[in-house]
Amino acid sequence: MKPNDIYTWAVHLANEELDELMGSSVVLDYAKNDVIIKQGSLASQILVLEEGLVKLNFEESGKDTTFGFGTKGDFIGLMCSFVKKRLDFSAVAITPCRIRVFNRDVFEKLIGQNGPFAVYIVTMMSELINAAVHKLITLSHRNANGALATLLLSLEKVFGGHQITLPFTREEMAHTLGYSKESIINTLSDFQRDGIITVSGKNLEILDITALGSIAEKG
Repeated sequence: MKPNDIYTWAVHLANEELDELMGSSVVLDYAKNDVIIKQGSLASQILVLEEGLVKLNFEESGKDTTFGFGTKGDFIGLMCSFVKKRLDFSAVAITPCRIRVFNRDVFEKLIGQNGPFAVYIVTMMSELINAAVHKLITLSHRNANGALATLLLSLEKVFGGHQITLPFTREEMAHTLGYSKESIINTLSDFQRDGIITVSGKNLEILDITALGSIAEKG
């Protein structure tokens, strides 16, 4: 069974190893707003997002905070998948999503028997942890500009280009990011005024991705 071309890590596996891994997997489809991972559930499987966009949320003291997004090709919850603990976050489909669920025992076995694959996965997990720490450090300082810029960059990755059809209303976008609808509308207007995007209804085009990246990083 051949993997989707999003599985860049598959080059580190022998053909028979890849066949075993892909053969032990299943594909699940989720509708918009479906819960893919519930906070507190056991980390018992390896999940990869093949299509769509998910938001990663953390709930504490009744407050739900979106701290990141998953896009095509991303592992969802990889950092927690090998410690047999409960997941400390939830993942919710922003758009219709397709998830490939790998058998963790097979995945673990391949890590144990294939050195280059193990090094790649450890490196990937280290990068994920570093990114998560960075996001947590900047989360409390992020304003609506930074949050919206991050979301638009994630959508750009999903759509594979600067032309984006927004998959949700302004109100849904505001709920996802934890800001008021007015803040999101005003921020979109500011981005358009500054020549970063053009937007009409659900049709949006990124004109200056460098500026958008800077806002996402510093906002």
